[in-house]
Formats: sequence, structure tokens, C-alpha cells
Amino acid sequence: MTFYRFPYLLLFLCFAIGCGGSGDRVTGTVTFSDGSPLTVGKVMFTNGTITAFGDINSKGEYRMGTKKAGDGVPSGTYQVYITEALVPAGEQFSMKDEDGNTYSPLVLAIDPKFTVPSQCGLVCEVKGKTVFPIQVEKPPAGYSPFSLQDQRSAVRSSD
Repeated sequence: MTFYRFPYLLLFLCFAIGCGGSGDRVTGTVTFSDGSPLTVGKVMFTNGTITAFGDINSKGEYRMGTKKAGDGVPSGTYQVYITEALVPAGEQFSMKDEDGNTYSPLVLAIDPKFTVPSQCGLVCEVKGKTVFPIQVEKPPAGYSPFSLQDQRSAVRSSD
């Protein structure tokens, strides 16, 4: 009789201890040097094996996860970078689509070096509950948001 109870006990324990939790809670805020928040994009953590992400909200806050935002990150050392930090370029760069509608293309809100893990120099050590504030820079003076060559050279010049 007790043998038949064993699967139920395993099922109960699995639910009780959180069956397959992703790891430690990691949160933070992304700001510019003037203290204003970056309000768009994703924070990315990678160690070559594991990749975690956290959506940046309108206050610049993020919560990291490996399967969904906020579900946690396994302990370890991670390179940190930012993706999808795009904002409208503004009226001075307005363009027209094939139907004649005016739109403002999206451009990077941050220095391109923060989009490349090996270039931005951000490293986070996750051990238990971790708060990791990130400070980014705006694109460099003279940076042209429409030149792929400018983006490549801006990243290379930070080597």
C-alpha cells in the first residue's frame, strides 16, 4: 500500500519546493550619468551557457529571468549588455514610407558599446538576491544613427 503513495509524495514535494526554479532574484535600475532612467530595452546576462533577460520599464527598472522576466538567474558570473534600447529619432530625421506617410525611424538611445557584451565592460556576480544598478552613456557626440559603419567603428574604438 505504501508503494502507491510514493508518486503522490514526489508530486507534492515537487510543488512544495518549486520544482525547477531558475535561481536567484536579480533586479536593478538602468540610468544615464545624469541620473535619468533608460526607459526602453532589455538587460541581458550571458556566461556562454546561460542567457537571462529583463525588460526595462518606464522607471528604468528590470527583473532578470531565464524563462520569463523575474523568474531568477542561477548563481555565477555574467557579462551584461543591453538590447532593444531604441527611441524615435525625432522630427529632424523624419522620413516618408512608400505610401507617403511620415514616420520617425528608431535609433539607439545608448552608446553602441553597451549592446556588445565584450565591449561594454559590465560584469555581474550573482550570489543570492542581487541588486545590480547599471549606468549607461548616451551615444557619442557626432554619432550618426543611420550609418552602420558609424556603429561598427564606435564599438571598435572602445577596444
